[in-house]
Amino acid sequence: MGGMQRHSRLLAEHLAATGRIRLTVIHPHEPGVFAGINGIQEVPITGIDPSRFYLAELWRYSGRVAAELERIAPDVILSQGFSVWKHMGRFSDRLIVHPHGLEMFQGLTWKERMMGLPFRRVVRYMARRSKVVISLGGRLTPILEKLVNGSRARVVVLPNAVDVPPPASFRSMAPPMRALFVGRFAWNKGIDLLIGVARRFEQEGRQDALRFLLAGDGPLLASIKAAGVPSNVELLGRVDDDQLFDLYSGCDVFVLPTRFEGMPTVVLEAMARSRPIIVSDVGATAELVDGTNGSLLPSGDEAALRRALDRMLASTAEERRAMGEASYARCAQHFGWPKVTERFLDLFATVAKR
Repeated sequence: MGGMQRHSRLLAEHLAATGRIRLTVIHPHEPGVFAGINGIQEVPITGIDPSRFYLAELWRYSGRVAAELERIAPDVILSQGFSVWKHMGRFSDRLIVHPHGLEMFQGLTWKERMMGLPFRRVVRYMARRSKVVISLGGRLTPILEKLVNGSRARVVVLPNAVDVPPPASFRSMAPPMRALFVGRFAWNKGIDLLIGVARRFEQEGRQDALRFLLAGDGPLLASIKAAGVPSNVELLGRVDDDQLFDLYSGCDVFVLPTRFEGMPTVVLEAMARSRPIIVSDVGATAELVDGTNGSLLPSGDEAALRRALDRMLASTAEERRAMGEASYARCAQHFGWPKVTERFLDLFATVAKR
C-alpha cells in the first residue's frame, strides 16, 4: 500500500478501537478490508479505471462517494485525498479534507510544475470549500494556509502516526555499517542519489565500509540493474511487514533522500525502532528529524547525502545510540497512534458541534 492508504487503514482501525464513534469507511476495494473489526461498516464502491484520464476518473469516483454520503448522512466526513470533490458543497459544513503530501505543490522541474497545475487547482477548490483542512505540518502548513486564505476553512495540523513498540536495547553492530532505504524505486524518492553515492564509495575502495540495503521496487529498478548494481548495494525487493520491521531493527541508519514528500511513514517506523535518520528537508520531515536524531538534507543534493553518510560513519556507537534514543523519544511523545487518534476524535467532536 501507498502511504495514504496505509494511514487510512490504520487510522480507521484505531478510531474504531476507541468505541467512541460509529465509523463507515467508503473505499474502492473488495469487501473485507476491515473484516472482524468491531465498529467499522464497509461500503465498497467501484474504483477508478487506470486506463482512462486520471483526473476525470477521480471526478467520477468522487461522484460515487457523494451518492453514498447522501445516503449515510454522517455527522463528520474525513476525505482522504480527492475522495470528496464532486458535489462537495453539499457537505461543506461537516467536511474535513486531508490532502496528505501535497506533492503537486513540490515539483522541482518545469515539467513537474506544469503536470501538477490541474491538481493544484483541484486541491485549492477542495480546501476552500471544506470546514477543516489537515496539514501534516512543516513546509506543508504555509501552502495550505495560503490556499484557504479568505475562505471559511481553517487549517489544523495533525501528523501521521505509527504503532510504537517498547524501546529496544541498543546493540553495537559489527562493520560494515548498514544504511536502509525503503520506498519506491522512483526519481522522486531519490533512489538515484543513493546509487550514485554507493558507486562513489565503491570507486574509492570503501565498499566494505558501508552497505546499502534497498527495499522496494519501481520504474528505476530495471535501469539500476542494467547499469550494474554496485557491490555494496543489496536489492531486497518487496518486503512484508515482519521483514520490514526486522530490517529497521537490523540497520545502523535509515536513509530517505526524497525530493518531495509529506510525512513519510517509513521514517516514523524507523524512529519507532530507535534508528538514526538521514532524510531530505521536504514536506513535514523537519517535524521528525533534527541534529539530535540525524540529518536533514537539501532536496536532490547527492554531495550532502554523501557528507551525511560520512558523518554517520565517523560517529561512535555511543553517538548513534543517543541519536536512536532521540528518535524513539520524539516518536513516542508526538507520533504514537493513541495520541494522534485522540486528536482526531477531538477534531471530529468540534466539527460535529456545527
